[in-house]
Amino acid sequence: MGNILDYMAADHSHCDELFTIAENFAADSDWGKLETSFQLFKAGMEKHFQKEESLLFPGIENQMQSPGGPTQVMRMEHQQMRELMENLSAWIEKQDQAEFLGEAETILIMMQQHNMKEEQILYPMIDQLFGSDAASVIEEMEQL
Repeated sequence: MGNILDYMAADHSHCDELFTIAENFAADSDWGKLETSFQLFKAGMEKHFQKEESLLFPGIENQMQSPGGPTQVMRMEHQQMRELMENLSAWIEKQDQAEFLGEAETILIMMQQHNMKEEQILYPMIDQLFGSDAASVIEEMEQL
């Protein structure tokens, strides 16, 4: 993948797939498999956030010579999703299917909205700013 948009959109899809698997185990009340699959989802999300927070966001802020703006909003949304994932972990521990599925709906909507903003606005802007350096940034993200 030669650009940030394609690389990160594929990462979004991967995290979405992991979430769907976990959600299906919740619907079946398969708490053991849910625990395992949800931990994989959480780890995938955290890795995705780290790619953005440690490489992409500082890179764009540097290029634009401006901290904040769209990256500040994305960081805030990351924090909200982290909190929701902690809530979901608690519902798994309590084996509360209704609460888990309700909170899962909230994070799913938030992820969809967040991903759309990144894929339609932020990543294309990053690709434009990074230009030919995008490939080396992708290589760095692969090392995380």
